[in-house]
Amino acid sequence: MNHYAISQCVKELGKKDLFITSEHRQLFSDLLNCYSEYPFFHKGLCKCMYLSSWDIEHYMIMLDILNDMTIGKSQNTDEMSDNGITLESQATGYERYVMQMSGAFIRNEPYVIPDEPIEEEGLRIMRMGLMAAEVIDEIFEKY
Repeated sequence: MNHYAISQCVKELGKKDLFITSEHRQLFSDLLNCYSEYPFFHKGLCKCMYLSSWDIEHYMIMLDILNDMTIGKSQNTDEMSDNGITLESQATGYERYVMQMSGAFIRNEPYVIPDEPIEEEGLRIMRMGLMAAEVIDEIFEKY
């Protein structure tokens, strides 16, 4: 993904009010700027970057995984998908559903929010994640 497409992605997500804070926007932008040129980068990973940038704790988890992938010269996100399954099994509450969503994004599969009681914060993250995924899909189609 070229730098113009990266800036367009951040810009379009901002236009749709899909960043909860300026920190969310900055963390997402930082991940894109650092990792979008690697061979493992794809739109599913971009969507996961958006989700992981929601807060610093999840951003740091994503950063650790991406750093390991670059050191290991990963060509794809298979290992990341495997790590996601482990993280999902350890997650509780709405985080488990957000991890499921991330896994679906990494595998380039659709995700539907389960029809189960989920904390409002989790529903907000997942709804915004799905809206962001649509924007990211559009950006990837254009560029």
